[in-house]
Amino acid sequence: MHQHKNEKLAEAIRTARALSNQTLIRPREAAAMLGISRKHLYDLADHPDFPERIHVSDRVVAWRVRDLEEWINSRSHTDASKKQGGSHE
Repeated sequence: MHQHKNEKLAEAIRTARALSNQTLIRPREAAAMLGISRKHLYDLADHPDFPERIHVSDRVVAWRVRDLEEWINSRSHTDASKKQGGSHE
């Protein structure tokens, strides 16, 4: 089962990278791209540092692939800084 989730994530990432920077992806694909549940995606969407939702219609939201990738990259830099920590003098 764990392997199946990894395959779905890998496919979502390949698909997202093949799309243009302005391409919008729906919550299912956005969650798969981030490796999280849709519920977690919506929880993150309430945070000010998370990419803005695009309201396609009254009941349809999406995210720009480019915005999600930039958020992922910013998190990678933040996480690396935290792991390095301060000096222990």
